[in-house]
Amino acid sequence: MYSLLYFDTEDFVSPPDHPVHQLPGQFAEIMTRHGLPGCFHIHGEKARFMQRHGQREVIEAISRHDVSLHYDRGSIHPTTAEEVSGLPWFEGVERVLFRELPGFQALERIFGKCSSLTQHGGTFAAQIVYAAGKLGKPFFYSPFRLPGRNVVWYCQNLLIGGYQAGFYFDRAYCDTPEFEEQLAKVDGYLAERAREYDYTAMFGCHPLITIMDEFPCGLNWLRGSSPEPARWRVPEMMEGVSIETILLNFERLVQKFVAQPDVEWTDVAGVAELFGARPVRVSDEVLLRGAEAVYEAGGPTFTDELSAAELLFLLARRLLQPASAHAPGYEVPQVMGPIEPESPPAARLGDVSAQAAAEEITRACYASGYLPARLSEVCGAITPEQALLVLASEALGRELPPLDARTETVDAIPGVREALALARRFGDWRPHGPAYLQAPLLEHARRQCWTLKPALLAGQYADGVELGRHLNPMFERPE
Repeated sequence: MYSLLYFDTEDFVSPPDHPVHQLPGQFAEIMTRHGLPGCFHIHGEKARFMQRHGQREVIEAISRHDVSLHYDRGSIHPTTAEEVSGLPWFEGVERVLFRELPGFQALERIFGKCSSLTQHGGTFAAQIVYAAGKLGKPFFYSPFRLPGRNVVWYCQNLLIGGYQAGFYFDRAYCDTPEFEEQLAKVDGYLAERAREYDYTAMFGCHPLITIMDEFPCGLNWLRGSSPEPARWRVPEMMEGVSIETILLNFERLVQKFVAQPDVEWTDVAGVAELFGARPVRVSDEVLLRGAEAVYEAGGPTFTDELSAAELLFLLARRLLQPASAHAPGYEVPQVMGPIEPESPPAARLGDVSAQAAAEEITRACYASGYLPARLSEVCGAITPEQALLVLASEALGRELPPLDARTETVDAIPGVREALALARRFGDWRPHGPAYLQAPLLEHARRQCWTLKPALLAGQYADGVELGRHLNPMFERPE
């Protein structure tokens, strides 16, 4: 199993000579000494703070490890999630690019690298994931937890799973008896994960919470508060904290990680390299297996190779222009889910023309790259979920599944309901204020579950799949 160790590095409020600013570098040096790669997820504002105050040794120590953007301005309002929540899809994507590009540029300038965008608190939105992908940055912390898979494709971007254990080391490093209790859980947890997953994450800590009594956001940006920088409050150090004890206990954790027999340690960049090759061409056999999966599910689903959106488009294209000796297989375009509200399912499917549905699906995708929210009256005003079932049945030469075997909703895609329930909990994040509108964010996230599928290691894909790291353009229209 592959695993990584990461740190959320966030304090740009405490005075520059405060020991909290040295901790990330001290953790980095310990890991370097033991040959363990680490991942430091850093606010753009924190990186600029480090550079502005000449924390060169800390920057150099961290630079020996992986570095990712933990959002440019962290919890400062309006947060990226707050801004996006009040915007339509395309305007939301543009706003993410505007808000986060300075952070990517700051980390690349200061540390010489930036591997991904990493979730900070409740700052999650489908538009954020998509926009990061347009910049070539995976998104770290996936709400999708598929069986055996902690890395997935969503919004045409790679989502990397975060920490899922129920024990933490933040405050434990300075309390050796408590640390012993948490440390004793590591071996069993990683052994269990290795039996079920090909990747999992471990969380080192929030360095500031190892010695401070509160997060800066809890003092300054709670429930939408937005004080001027001159009025920012600094967290207090906890009484009796020993930096020496923290570092000694952290080193013991590192030694335990290095000794794990079932784990190969990597970082976010390493996971992106391992899982980041996607199917860009599939054989007819692979597509027909996808049709079989849809038929058995009675509605939208994914396979190891294709998302529900890709299956819908390719089944439509197959009907209009089947693969041939001259053009074996099918290029896999990056089709997105609908961005408009979907209509209720139509009452009847039996009279729908598969040919007409295929023509409408391909026409809509060629025009925009997005699935339509519904098809026209010519196709019975059916939903894309229903169109997928019609086209899968047509490809297999079967009658439609009986009504009681159909699941004509995107919510039936494996892992979607659980992921949306987790995303709903992001609304409880303490900094969210009145500007945060969760309902539209959840609806966009739901519609883009059409793009969900697992990400596999290159050697795990079946025959009939060609892999690539490029995004396929929408290819030429059929003759």
